[in-house]
Amino acid sequence: MDKLFQISGKNKKLRAIYHKVFGNVASKFLIVGIIILFSFSTAIYYIEKDHIKYIQNGSNLEIDNRNSSNIRNFRDSLWWTFVTSTTVGYGDYYPVSTAGRITGVLLMFFGVSLVGVVTGNMASFFLDRQLKEERGLKTVKIKNHFAICGWKRDMINVLKDIIEKNPEFLVSEFVLINNNPPEDIDLIRSDPDLKGLQFVSGDFIDESILNKANIQKASKVLILADQFSGKSIQEIDSRTVMGIITIKSITKNIYSAAEILDAKFERYLHTANCDEIILTTNYNRSLIANASTGSGISHVVSELLDVKSSVSINTSDIPETLIGRTYSELSDYYSGNNEFILIGILENTGNFYRRKLEAIGEAQKTPNISTLVENLKLVKTLTANRPVFNPCGDYIIQKNSKSIVLQGKGA
Repeated sequence: MDKLFQISGKNKKLRAIYHKVFGNVASKFLIVGIIILFSFSTAIYYIEKDHIKYIQNGSNLEIDNRNSSNIRNFRDSLWWTFVTSTTVGYGDYYPVSTAGRITGVLLMFFGVSLVGVVTGNMASFFLDRQLKEERGLKTVKIKNHFAICGWKRDMINVLKDIIEKNPEFLVSEFVLINNNPPEDIDLIRSDPDLKGLQFVSGDFIDESILNKANIQKASKVLILADQFSGKSIQEIDSRTVMGIITIKSITKNIYSAAEILDAKFERYLHTANCDEIILTTNYNRSLIANASTGSGISHVVSELLDVKSSVSINTSDIPETLIGRTYSELSDYYSGNNEFILIGILENTGNFYRRKLEAIGEAQKTPNISTLVENLKLVKTLTANRPVFNPCGDYIIQKNSKSIVLQGKGA
């Protein structure tokens, strides 16, 4: 069988297709089965063709329908062969000769075996596919998805909040990457709001696991710091940095966000061009310090960050016509909109790797060497997602900036 379907070793693509289609016993058996069915069709056609009888009707010869075989051409024999082999047995065509009936009996035994193999392998294929999906062993085929690496104690609510803040993604476009047992994932998927969530089992610092999650085609990635994994803070943050470095080595175009527990690892993430860095410990410490003053600011921050709050702090795209204009003009633009209150500008938004390339391109447009050097020095000082709150009215709005706004209306 291998010789029959042998493909030249020079063409790797054809060879890969061959192994995919004919690389298992069931596929080869099915091909052989179809060939045998056509052989049965040919045999029954020639056997029954000799049992077509004619009668004289005046000057014409007509087929004797009472005593003749009704399998009279290859199309009839082919129909009879497939109907008989699948045990359907309509009875519209049938052999009348002894040799034809013996052929039919052999075909019935072969047909039962063939149908058993085909249905058994189809069931096995779908079962294997389902088991792989449940265990996180299936390769993700979707594109422009959101990959979430790591685990948190209250993972169900964490995921619901992430989905709430990213309405442009379907639930099926979120892919979890972690080492947790399938039971934990099943518990998450049992929630009606998280049904369809995809899962890849493995370590997110492993390139092969990231490729299985199709990270190269992903739109966003978020790495969570798992404080309850039993590892030290240094180990958790080191793995986060390694994860970002590995992801950025696969694709530089993905938007990346990473949570770390120790601020000293922040510079490594900046070096790896991580677009957004979440310093959980610093946030908590700042909230505690502000709460100690009795200013109530901790309640303000909690309310603004609550995904279910009627008023939230957010970013908004700036109209193209206002790029290169002043902050005062942008403020006038928002003044007539009661749903937004402008409080600042967020610079260098989006994928920071692209922002750097664009800045380098702009810096090189001058023919003056000293100016070029100064421009390149400024590029090195660029910071991803740099907030500028309440700048002066003559502040010039740069390209790739967004408005920082309070969005919504309170009670």
